[in-house]
Amino acid sequence: MSLDKTYRNSRKRRVKGNLELAALLAGFIGGWDASASFFVFPDIRDNFAGGNASSASWVLTITNIVGAALLLQSGRLTDKSGPHRLYKIGVQLFVIGVLLSTIAPTLWFLVFARGLAAASQALMGPAAVALVIMYSGRGREAEAVGRWGFYTAVAGAISPLIVTSLISTFTWRALFALQIPIGIFVLYCLSGAEFPHGGDKSVSIKIFDSVLTIAGLSAIILPIVKADSWGVYSIKTLALLMGGLFLLAVLVKRSSDSASSPLQLQLFQNRNFLISSIMSLFAGIAFYAHWLAVLLFLTEVWEYGIVKAGLLLTIMPGSMSLCSISFGRISDRYGFRRVVIPGISIYSLLFFFFWLFVDINESMVFLIPALIGSGIGMATVWPTLTSIGASGTSESLLGSATSVIHTIQRIGGALGIAVVLAIIGTVGESGSFEAYRSGLLVMPIAGFLTFLSAIRLSNRS
Repeated sequence: MSLDKTYRNSRKRRVKGNLELAALLAGFIGGWDASASFFVFPDIRDNFAGGNASSASWVLTITNIVGAALLLQSGRLTDKSGPHRLYKIGVQLFVIGVLLSTIAPTLWFLVFARGLAAASQALMGPAAVALVIMYSGRGREAEAVGRWGFYTAVAGAISPLIVTSLISTFTWRALFALQIPIGIFVLYCLSGAEFPHGGDKSVSIKIFDSVLTIAGLSAIILPIVKADSWGVYSIKTLALLMGGLFLLAVLVKRSSDSASSPLQLQLFQNRNFLISSIMSLFAGIAFYAHWLAVLLFLTEVWEYGIVKAGLLLTIMPGSMSLCSISFGRISDRYGFRRVVIPGISIYSLLFFFFWLFVDINESMVFLIPALIGSGIGMATVWPTLTSIGASGTSESLLGSATSVIHTIQRIGGALGIAVVLAIIGTVGESGSFEAYRSGLLVMPIAGFLTFLSAIRLSNRS
C-alpha cells in the first residue's frame, strides 16, 4: 500500500509538472512567433508575394486582427469551461495552423493559415496564464507571470538567430516548420492528465455579444494596421473606426447588466486593473514599435544584413530573460510600483538618448544601452501588467481579466506598428535618415505615457 501510494503521489507530481511546463511553453510559442515574424517578412514579400509589400503585409496583419478580436471571447470561454480543456484545444489548432502555414501553396492560403494559428493562440493565451497562476498559488502572480515572461524572452532571443540563419539556407517556411514539434511536445505534456471539471457553469456564451466583440474589435484593428496603405483620413478608415466604436459601445451597454458578456465591466472597479489597462495600450505601442523601428533603422540606414540586425536585436529579449523572474518576485514582495516605475523610466530615457544622439554613421555607444534598457523595460512592465490584472481577481474571472489586458496590448501593438510606418513614410523625404530617426521617437514618448499612468498605481500586490 505504501509503495502504491508513493507511486500515485509521484505520478501526480509528474503530471502537475508537465501541465505547468505545457502552460509556460505557451509563452515560448508566443515569443517565438511574435519576434521571428518580422524577420521572415522580407523573404515572404520578395519570394512569395512577387514583391508586393501590401499583399504580403496581410501575413503580419491577420495575426493582430484575429488575436485582438478573439481574445475577449476566449477569456470568457476560459472562465466557463476551465483553462485545461480550452488550452489543449488551442494547442491542437496551433499545430494545424503552423502545419498549413508550412505547406501553404499560395499567399492567401498562408494568410488563412496564419489566421488559424492566431485564433489558436488567442485560445491558448488566457487559459495558459490562468494555469500558470493556479499552479504557482495566489499571492505569487507576478513571479508566476515573470516565469511566463522568461519563456517568452528566451524564445524572442533565440528565434531571430535561428530563423535568420535558416532563411539564408532554406526559406521563410522554416519559421513555421520549427513550431510543429514544439506544439506536439506541448500536447505530449498534456497527455495522460485527467482535467478537472472546473469553470463557472453559470456563465452562458451569448452569441450576439460574441459577434459584437469580434466585429467591433476587427473593425478597429483593421484600419489601424492598414493605415499606411489606406490613409489615416480615408473614408474606408474612418468608417470602419466609427463602426467599430459603435459596436463596442453597444457591447459595453449590454455588458453593464450581463454576467455572461465577454467584457466584464466589474473588473474595472479595481483601480489597479483600470490603470494597468491604460498602461497596456501605451506599453503595447512602445514594445511592438521598438522591434520594427530599430530593425528598419539598422537595415535601411546603417545597411545591416538581416542576420547581423537579428543578432543585435536579441539583446532585448536576452536582457528580459535574465531578470523577468527576479522582478516578479520583487513585485510580489514590495508592490508593483517599485518594479514598473524604475523599469519604464530606464526604458524611456535610454531610447530618448539613442534618438537624440544617433547619427547616419554606425555607432554602438547609445544603441547597446537602449537595447539593454528595452529588455529591462519589457521585464518590469510586460509580465507585471498581466499580474496586476490577475491580482485581486477571483479565480472564476482570471480568464476574462488576462484577456482584457492582452487585447488592449494587441491594439496598442497594432497602433505602434502603424505609427512607425506612418512616420517613416511622411517625415522628411520618405525613407530618409530623418524619417527613420523620427520613428525611434515613438518608444520614449509611449514609454513616458506609460510612466505617467504607472505613478497612479497603488503600491500593493
